[in-house]
Amino acid sequence: MERRPSRDPVTLAGYPVHSAQEALALAAPMLDRRPVLVASDFDGTLSHLVMDPWGAQVLPLARQALRALAVTPDTSVALISGRTANDLVGRVRIGGATYLGNHGVERARLPRRSRAVSLRIEMAPLPPHFMALAEAIAVAVEEAIPESWLVVERKLPAVAFHYRAAPDIAIAGMRVAAVVDATDVDRQMVRFPGRRALELRPPGAPAKGESMRHLLDEHRPAAAFMLGDDRYDARAFEVLRAAREAGEVDGLAIAVASHPEVLPDVAPHADIVLAGPSDVAAFLSGLARHLGGHARPSPASLDSGRSSADDAHSP
Repeated sequence: MERRPSRDPVTLAGYPVHSAQEALALAAPMLDRRPVLVASDFDGTLSHLVMDPWGAQVLPLARQALRALAVTPDTSVALISGRTANDLVGRVRIGGATYLGNHGVERARLPRRSRAVSLRIEMAPLPPHFMALAEAIAVAVEEAIPESWLVVERKLPAVAFHYRAAPDIAIAGMRVAAVVDATDVDRQMVRFPGRRALELRPPGAPAKGESMRHLLDEHRPAAAFMLGDDRYDARAFEVLRAAREAGEVDGLAIAVASHPEVLPDVAPHADIVLAGPSDVAAFLSGLARHLGGHARPSPASLDSGRSSADDAHSP
């Protein structure tokens, strides 16, 4: 069944963008169903996009709402990110949630009232030589391009190179790709070029689509919500919508318009588009209130953490 909001919204990059209240109205018919799964990306969804990948912070209202949801009966919370599970849990710090890091290569659960340092991570089974290969490529790029704008994100057996602060993005991307190709001559690693980054992953490594499928199989929700802002999240949207069409689950795929140039690759796979992380926080807060939580939005918390560099994307 196709989901549509009730009124004509504003548009961004040619796609309708809606408010948190409209998303909640669209979700309302399914909010009495149990159990419920709430899954979300981090960068550009729970956090505003920033130039420095290590400077991203979860919006306080989003954290408050997710914490309330994580203790709500018959409700499960999962975070799916390209970041490592350790990085993700350190930034979000939500006890009782499942953390799928590196798109799902890493899987962990943080018990309530536990410290992030106690996280125990399970790794997807992949050939061990990719760990060494990813590290070798990372070292080669660092040595060949000793520039301050280069950020190397090690998430072995994957690695990502961010060059969003480079003076010339196109030239930076070509320099990084040339070193990668010279090091991984046989192209054992799969290339995932982004707007201002290049990510390398082993073939067969789990991605967000597989992670969403795993969550649906594990939790067997009657209603599920997935929120995200990029092409990787679109794969999770596809899985959720296919499960809905098959009568397996009800729910919504919710895109976030954090970077308009990527929206055409994401919005067609979603049921509704929100303008940014502040609307995500408001949506999650409303969801928490309806399902039994206590998060309440305020103007200050909705604006907290906003960055002027919303055109950059974190890992």
